[in-house]
Amino acid sequence: MTFVFICDTHFQKKVSSALVNGEVPNHKIITMTADQFLEAGKLPEGISGVIIERGTWQKSFSMFRYFDLLSLLEEHNLAFVSNSDNEFKGRSTMKSKEFIIHSGISADDASAKLNALEAAPPSAFVHPKSKAIA
Repeated sequence: MTFVFICDTHFQKKVSSALVNGEVPNHKIITMTADQFLEAGKLPEGISGVIIERGTWQKSFSMFRYFDLLSLLEEHNLAFVSNSDNEFKGRSTMKSKEFIIHSGISADDASAKLNALEAAPPSAFVHPKSKAIA
């Protein structure tokens, strides 16, 4: 199973090294920064889900929305790496339904979480389109 982990280099120091280094048993983790995702305008083919570090999400949400990339993220199961269950920008209606992986997670626990993430149905959450300024 292959997952994309979107995490800016500044935040990579804060998150589980198992996720950052791709050392999760039975899973392949492709790490990319928010800037790389914005530049590519697409996610790699054949992924099972998307994992996003909370700080990267909070910082980049508006850019993802502006360039209409939120729909690409919502096509897959989405999980957040965070130390808390606080509200995430643009997802207040999903507050108690978010899939959260705590940043200090071990490699074996991360593998179990990713198995659960892949087995879960997609959230079916759709962000409203941003309004273009004329």
